[in-house]
Amino acid sequence: MRKWSNQDYHSMPWKNGAGSTTELAVFPPGASLDDFVWRLSRAEVKQAGAFSHFAQIDRSLAILSGEGLSLQSDSEQSTADSVSLTQTSFPYQFAGELPIFAELLGGAVLDLNLMTRRDVCQHFMQRLTGGEHYVMAPDAQQILLYCAAGVASLSGESDLGPGDLVLIEEEHEHAGIRLQIAAQEGAILYLMRISFLNQGEGAYAALG
Repeated sequence: MRKWSNQDYHSMPWKNGAGSTTELAVFPPGASLDDFVWRLSRAEVKQAGAFSHFAQIDRSLAILSGEGLSLQSDSEQSTADSVSLTQTSFPYQFAGELPIFAELLGGAVLDLNLMTRRDVCQHFMQRLTGGEHYVMAPDAQQILLYCAAGVASLSGESDLGPGDLVLIEEEHEHAGIRLQIAAQEGAILYLMRISFLNQGEGAYAALG
């Protein structure tokens, strides 16, 4: 297991230059925007604008703070013309190629964004709140767990506070991952399962 905290993250410009993003973790380590397999980041959105174009990338977006975003797309590939995301919404998954324009529902918004390369892996992001959570992910080779608010403990060992992120990898091929998460009242967590399409063929390696 690997853990990151707020002091470990670094910021960089958006791909389209319209803002900045804080990279939380990237795989493989040191990968750029052109060659990552997956990338987790958070960004502050202060004004309306178009999303950056990412070919062959699948994305999931969640709202960490602020009133939210309205996402609009006129593409035939889009399942909806407009989607409103707030802090209590399910994470929204979409293709990085889609022409999406975001408008603020109120003031500035902080979002969480997971991107995965479509021909290498798949992902699923979910929002967890306070309580006991038993996670069984037989098809996942990696799990990311981000603490957005409150305090939680992972399998009775690692404590997580606001801004903390952990990466858990399966110990043996085809073993999957099992987790027990105890989240205190008021905690908000984002659990992200990552499944590689070519497991056993060098598709991924431990981050060490």
